[in-house]
Amino acid sequence: MVSRVRPGGGSSDADSLDLDRMKQEILEEVFRELHKVKEEIIDGAMNQHLGTLSLS
Repeated sequence: MVSRVRPGGGSSDADSLDLDRMKQEILEEVFRELHKVKEEIIDGAMNQHLGTLSLS
């Protein structure tokens, strides 16, 4: 991860690291939620498919 400091000293290195850490945590949470949604879609499709097979 690259730490970016604003030109002109607008933020300290610690603030920049905190911001990068927060961004990383948000991205990780988004990926976890997307994985859950993907699993729900797959499970729903499988259940629907199995339901149509049992009716045949």
